[in-house]
Amino acid sequence: MAYQRKTRDYWDIEQHTGYGWEVVNAEETWKDAKRSLKEYRENQPMFGVRARKRRERITQDSVASRGSASQPTA
Repeated sequence: MAYQRKTRDYWDIEQHTGYGWEVVNAEETWKDAKRSLKEYRENQPMFGVRARKRRERITQDSVASRGSASQPTA
C-alpha cells in the first residue's frame, strides 16, 4: 500500500502594515509564493512582506470535493 500524506503544504504571504503581520495571499507551491513575494515587493515597497510555510490536515471532505471538480459528470 502506497503512503498517503495526511497534510498538505502551502505558503502564506504576510504583509506588515504597521499593525502587525496580516495574511494577504496563500500559494500552494514555493514557486508561486516567490512570484507573489516579488509582486508585493515591487508594488508596495513601503510594507514588509514575508512567506511562511504552513501545513493543514487533509480531510476526506476536501479530497472528495477536489476529485469531483476535476472529473466530468455523465
